[in-house]
Amino acid sequence: MRRWVGLVCVAVTVVGGGAASAAPEAESGKSGAALYMRNCAPCHGEEARGDGPSAVLFPTQPRNLREGFLDKYSTDDLVRRVRDGRPLPLALDIDALKRAAGEAGAIDRHIRKLPTLDWLTVERGWSIYAERCTLCHGQFGRSKGQLPEGVRPPRDLGSAEFQTAVTDAQLVDAVRHGRKGMPALIPRLRVDEAATVAAFVRVLGPGFESYSTYCAQCHGDDGVGIGNFDSTVGAPAVTFDAAYFARVDAGKVRESIWHMLEREKPSMPHFRRDISESDARAVIEYLRTLPTE
Repeated sequence: MRRWVGLVCVAVTVVGGGAASAAPEAESGKSGAALYMRNCAPCHGEEARGDGPSAVLFPTQPRNLREGFLDKYSTDDLVRRVRDGRPLPLALDIDALKRAAGEAGAIDRHIRKLPTLDWLTVERGWSIYAERCTLCHGQFGRSKGQLPEGVRPPRDLGSAEFQTAVTDAQLVDAVRHGRKGMPALIPRLRVDEAATVAAFVRVLGPGFESYSTYCAQCHGDDGVGIGNFDSTVGAPAVTFDAAYFARVDAGKVRESIWHMLEREKPSMPHFRRDISESDARAVIEYLRTLPTE
């Protein structure tokens, strides 16, 4: 559902800010802010200033979305551009990509977990996390350093130390009631909702961050491909399922990861199949609420 190289097209073709009322809820039930955090913030930044964690991968920095350009277009026009715009090739700074990716082993370990995950549950938890938790914990479980007053800097949720120190029950309890310096979420989540957030937190880690940044735009969050490519790119031949890992030895998997990082250049597709019109409209309306700079 989420494409991290995704809505960079908002920056290329439709960017800016402006005063407006609070972002409306999309028909999918996700707010424009949550949709932005999942689809756009990795490149454009959590505050839409073009400084997201993936921005270093591109020779040209993603555009600051708060510079006033949205005023040049109607919302209907922007929605059409987001959903129907032509695919645009994305040039990658390979040296920066390697530095940011770290060792291929982190991605290797992550993709081996993909076939074991309940993706319906993880996706539900991811949506709640994006809307309710990123303010303090950031997109990848690491605080961005700008916290609400009185909130203690949280731990790195993706660190091995945290993941081994906390049980699933403790995660659910923390999500619902708070924990030490972490305030409870208000309104409080139901137990089943908190359990989906805990399931997503279990996915966090260095491999998730690298995979989300460099691989998910083609292979999908779950490793089975996003099914949305133009004719010049083509869908990936590899599906990261149990059968793949059974037939391919570990060295070949690691070699393939670096081959992808060094050679492949993902393209930015349009989003008609991934983002509904109401969701695209919610993102645009959310961007219009941001003050211009």
